[in-house]
Amino acid sequence: MKHKLLILFLFPFNLFSQSDKIKVSFQTGMGLSWLSSESKEITSELNNINFNLLAQADYNLNEKFAITGGLGLSYRQGGELQFERGGNLWSESKLTIPKGDSLPNGVSLTYRVNYVDLPIGFKVTTHPIGNFKFFVHPDISMGIRLGAKGDISGSNVSSEKENIKSQILFLTFNWGLNLGTEYMLDENIGLLFGIRFQQSLNDVTDDSGRYFDNTKVDYKDKINNLGVRVGLIF
Repeated sequence: MKHKLLILFLFPFNLFSQSDKIKVSFQTGMGLSWLSSESKEITSELNNINFNLLAQADYNLNEKFAITGGLGLSYRQGGELQFERGGNLWSESKLTIPKGDSLPNGVSLTYRVNYVDLPIGFKVTTHPIGNFKFFVHPDISMGIRLGAKGDISGSNVSSEKENIKSQILFLTFNWGLNLGTEYMLDENIGLLFGIRFQQSLNDVTDDSGRYFDNTKVDYKDKINNLGVRVGLIF
């Protein structure tokens, strides 16, 4: 079954690669992911090490400019947030610990979210310098949440791998910037190396939680990513 799904995933990109104007690349990478909050009472603590896979098609308008589209998977997006005030912070989740609706002041909550990614972008490439070409590639993307796990660490409370899928919005929208180089082995096959920064545009967390004084936990929390990518172009 997994082999059939992989074939279905790759089939449209294999068709695209038959066109002279279209180049297809398969990329993988890893990096650091962290959460940032607009609230001064919520601080970003630790980063997640994340992983991603991407199949990308470049439609070349000419030698320098291309429109890009892709389909990807990203794992372990998120990070750790420390809350100055406690309460029923993960109110939409059925936590496995006692008094999960009364998390203590100063508690740290870790988010690990998996997404299906649908990016589109515009790529600017230099003229060849030997076998190398360098590129700048801004994009926007939509992330579809697959699942989410979370950890809790605080005074007299600790838990791992809680199901917090309901705490994360189903859709997120991101902007990203890719910088890198392509090394062509021959006319049709090349290697890609790059760095990428990405940040969510919308609030990624559910805002239904309540502090002990019953005020709402209603702040914009963003996922940020910085990582490296390698890939094969054909």
